[in-house]
Amino acid sequence: MQDIFIYDFDSSVSTQPDLMAQYQTRIKLIDLKRHRFAARLWTSRMKFNSLRKKIATYGRPFFALLGSGDFHHFSLALIEQHEKPLTVVLFDNHPDWMRPPHRYHCGTWVYSLARLPQVARVVIVGLQSGDVEGKNFLGGDVESYQNGKIVLLPFSRVAAQISTQTEANIVSLVSQLETNIADGIREIMDAIPTDDVYISVDKDCMHPDDACTNWEQGTMPLATVLKCIAAIRTKYKVVGADTVGDYSPPAFRSPFKYISSWLDRRGDAKSLQPSSAMLQRNQIANLKLIQAFDGIA
Repeated sequence: MQDIFIYDFDSSVSTQPDLMAQYQTRIKLIDLKRHRFAARLWTSRMKFNSLRKKIATYGRPFFALLGSGDFHHFSLALIEQHEKPLTVVLFDNHPDWMRPPHRYHCGTWVYSLARLPQVARVVIVGLQSGDVEGKNFLGGDVESYQNGKIVLLPFSRVAAQISTQTEANIVSLVSQLETNIADGIREIMDAIPTDDVYISVDKDCMHPDDACTNWEQGTMPLATVLKCIAAIRTKYKVVGADTVGDYSPPAFRSPFKYISSWLDRRGDAKSLQPSSAMLQRNQIANLKLIQAFDGIA
């Protein structure tokens, strides 16, 4: 069994006692908490490059836990370590594909990911946040969608306006996962053009019964995510994986980050005070994800 890396920005994973005890011999715990304010939500090019180098010194993980989805842009540093052509399958309630100004941002990192030469395609599964609904689509990486570098498979049907030229450019985006899981899995598999696959799971795509995050959540069952992972493993070589979406309070020193966070988060995500039972859902999800990537589940 391969090592499990915890990049500990916010203590949201390292305080999960069952996970830490069950996998203590496999866990590499990398303390990054002193960088939590600079790294959360977005970070500068200089800071990202510094942390990228630090992350690389520990080696390339097979499975990594990064804490809150506020740190999802550090998946980019992990995927960059792979040199062979690969497909990234991303389970997420948000596309994370907005065009920068901030290149190293939890909401824009997929834009940068799609421009890595070794990434043949990014397949995004989940997407119930409204970020690709209607004209919102035009704020994202339309170029990569149009050239096939990004494939969008929302869990629920979305009507997206893919061009400003005419209202006729409305397309219906949806996967079959909600209505027919076998067909939905087949759609994902058919979208993968490479032998190697990297899988990133943001638990905010999951139903609140299965995970508790600090972002608004979708409704995909954890069981569906696990079945997709199992199917991908049967046909492709999973060369790496990570998960985010563990809960930590969105705390900031920067007033700009605070305002941005307040504007971006919707509904209960702004003021959630999770119970221990709600947090336990994340530990259960993480344990099941580890088993899935180990090929046990």
